[in-house]
Amino acid sequence: QSDWSFTQLGEVHDALARVIQLNPGELCVVSCFIDGQRWYVMTTTRVFGIYRGTRFEFSPLHVRRCIWGDFKQEGRVQIEVAEVQLIGGEKVTLAYEGGFASIAPIYYERFWHTRYPTLPRA
Repeated sequence: QSDWSFTQLGEVHDALARVIQLNPGELCVVSCFIDGQRWYVMTTTRVFGIYRGTRFEFSPLHVRRCIWGDFKQEGRVQIEVAEVQLIGGEKVTLAYEGGFASIAPIYYERFWHTRYPTLPRA
C-alpha cells in the first residue's frame, strides 16, 4: 500500500479526515482521494463520495453490478472510472486508482456481492 498514490486501507484518507465524519460504529475499509472532485469512502455500511461535482451515497447491499474498466494498468498509476449499477436502476460513477491499488475497491465490492450473503446470521 505504501506505493499507492491516492488509496488508503482501513482509514479515511488524510485529505478527507477533516471534512467527512463517519457514523458511530462505522469503520472505513478503503478510501481514495484523487482531488476535491473525485474521491470516495467505502465503509462497513455505505459508499459515499463525489465524482465531478456529483455527490453519491449508497449501501453496498444495493449494488447490482460494477463495471471496473481497465484497472490493471501494467503497474502505472492511472485514474480509472467505475460504473456502479444499483438495484433500483440508478447508475453511479466513481473514480478510482488503477493498478495494484484497484484491488481494494474491487475486493470490497466482491465481498458484499458474493461473501456477505453467505455469512451465517445470528
